[in-house]
Amino acid sequence: MIARLINAFLIGVGFVSIIDFLLFIGLKINYFDAYKIKEYFNTIFIDNQNFYLLLPFSLIVGYLLFYSQFSKLFMRAYLVVLCLSFLSIYEPIGKELGHQIFLEENLRFKVGETTFSADLLYKGRSKTYLYRKDIDKFVVLSNEELEYLTTF
Repeated sequence: MIARLINAFLIGVGFVSIIDFLLFIGLKINYFDAYKIKEYFNTIFIDNQNFYLLLPFSLIVGYLLFYSQFSKLFMRAYLVVLCLSFLSIYEPIGKELGHQIFLEENLRFKVGETTFSADLLYKGRSKTYLYRKDIDKFVVLSNEELEYLTTF
């Protein structure tokens, strides 16, 4: 029984990682590259994983795909989800997915004595990427110098 659980977990990690990786490839190509967000792919991928959900979900997926009496049905469902994850590579879908996950609109920020509003495109480990509509520019600021205020 323990061997089955370990095997299901390891296989599940592989199958879930394929879907996860495809989604992030689409995000990298259609959101991060489109907005010239210069973060390494590995950093984006690791920083935006919810391992508390990913690990148990991997066990469940692995078990359903290999040990469930309905494994053929779950394999078909997995293939549908896999095909759907490929859609993130299509530009309009990948960009909209990036907006839904990362974009926060109409936030107020302060740098030194200057206060301004902008859309938060992505907050990385050391840099924050903003879009200022008032001047129609993308701005990259250090996390240390940027202070978040309230939303409008």
